[in-house]
Amino acid sequence: MRGLLVFFICLCSMVAIADDNVGRVRVPSEITLGDMKLKISDACRRNIQKDVDALTKSPKFMEIKADRARIYFPIIEKIFKEEGVPEDFKFLALQESALISDAVSSANAVGFWQFKDFTGREVGLRIDRSVDERLNIVASTHGAAKYFKRHNFYFDNWVYTILAHMTGRGGAGKYVETSNFGKKRMTLDGKTHWYVVRFLAHKIAYEGITGGPNSEGLRLVEYKKGKGKTLSAIAKETKVNEEELKKYNKWLKANKVPGEKTYSVMLPVRGKAPKIKENDTPDKNKTDDEGVDDGLISVKVYPTIDKDLNVSGTIYIKINGIPSILAKRGDGINVLAKKANLTPEKFAKYNDLKMTSIIKEGEIYYMKPKRNRGKIYFYTVQPNETLWDVSQKFGVKLVKLAKLNRMATIDEIKPGRVLWLHKKRPANMPIEYRELPRMPVDEVIPLKVVPKPVIVESETEEEAQEELLEVEVEEPAVANNEVTEEISELDEPIAITTHKVIKGETLYGIAQATGVSVSDLIEWNDLYDTSLKVGQSLIIHGSVEENLETPETNEVNFHVVEPGDTMYGISKKYGLEVEEILKLNQKENFNLDVGERLRVK
Repeated sequence: MRGLLVFFICLCSMVAIADDNVGRVRVPSEITLGDMKLKISDACRRNIQKDVDALTKSPKFMEIKADRARIYFPIIEKIFKEEGVPEDFKFLALQESALISDAVSSANAVGFWQFKDFTGREVGLRIDRSVDERLNIVASTHGAAKYFKRHNFYFDNWVYTILAHMTGRGGAGKYVETSNFGKKRMTLDGKTHWYVVRFLAHKIAYEGITGGPNSEGLRLVEYKKGKGKTLSAIAKETKVNEEELKKYNKWLKANKVPGEKTYSVMLPVRGKAPKIKENDTPDKNKTDDEGVDDGLISVKVYPTIDKDLNVSGTIYIKINGIPSILAKRGDGINVLAKKANLTPEKFAKYNDLKMTSIIKEGEIYYMKPKRNRGKIYFYTVQPNETLWDVSQKFGVKLVKLAKLNRMATIDEIKPGRVLWLHKKRPANMPIEYRELPRMPVDEVIPLKVVPKPVIVESETEEEAQEELLEVEVEEPAVANNEVTEEISELDEPIAITTHKVIKGETLYGIAQATGVSVSDLIEWNDLYDTSLKVGQSLIIHGSVEENLETPETNEVNFHVVEPGDTMYGISKKYGLEVEEILKLNQKENFNLDVGERLRVK
């Protein structure tokens, strides 16, 4: 009898285990991520399976998150399709915030994609007392897409791009292998970073249950006509529930939607969506780069060309607002001048060349005069670069670049030298050199075309020119293709004006009204918090004068991280210990992102 009882218990246990195995979500041996095919080793599968099991342990909690994803995923999918980001990256928002708009991490990262404030501003999000676009599903997802594309531009590997979302590009360096850059097939082993493992676990666990309608039939509709309106007024106009409207628009901290740009208000609707007349006149001044081209440092500022591009058509690229053309094998000045519809003499003049100069394959050459200054302030010279190389890279006239740095056009520049691109280096400020990353020459990974090129494969060069000018070219401030000087002479100190903040003004509105960028205002006024006070005085149109005190006697509150900066170098510059900087900025490691603002006082 006892033996029969033991047998019955064992049988029940086996049935329970069998049922559990049937319902268990299994990790496959291969998986697709964007354009990559990933082979998953047994060791990596075991690691992913542990996370999958943990995620699926509570069906009730899992369904809550999946139901929330059914509301937000359609919006994310649409934006990622427009931006060219793999749809699977939507699972990263589920991993980061569980799609809770006002989620805040212990490191003070906020919102759907868990951006810190400086990173959010870097990708074009407004973050202040009135608005925090990290909580706006549309704005933050566009920001996340830009962030992903920026990292993938460097790695050309979506797996490493996922990792860089947490560590930053610099932090990902010790976990990546340069041999995998650009690979479309990759094997994940037991050493794969836990963050990537967790992402894949979310994708595997949730991808089969997030489709279809929300359990309450709720969906979000984007409303773009909210300028100057309160949420109460919008709720009344669109006949949606006001409390629900506020719930899905926590990004708005003020009473009214600001009017200096278009914000996406999310309308929670059930059934038929309200009729919204989209008859607003489009802003002719708005460009595709709005929100990025505001002085922030991003990959598009560093237009380096992949020398192995193999495209049959002519490639046109716009840099610093100037149309340029990519030189192909066998091109000379006469050939490129013809493609640019210029005389050879003008083409040579626009590119600081002599008629006998040799055209470099893979280099960019301008079809209009270069600018008197660059869009960013500083650049650290890389090995083997000349002053001409830098002038071509940033679209700045060679003679002006030399004057900005108090040197002659024929002077040699050493690697690591910091060049001034936007303003003239003060006479009493010594030449600065930065330590470059110690990387063997054969391991340097060349960047590809930074601004997305317009590839025109037309029957004739005339047709290509016509298409380029209609779609892409932004005319520089010149008349009859002749070089004209900017109003302010760069050899003289730039005048400083001030602006008194009045009630209702925002940093974004002031930037738009005064013709400067938000990042300029932040830099000129040391604004860590971009909220403003009535009566506050803001510096406008420059901060560099020849009679400035030496840097040693100036008070500095923040340091903006530039290419080539290291935590050690920054600590020495400001006389602080590395540990002090980490503590001041609540950082857990030495990783730095270009454009990051560090407290140094």
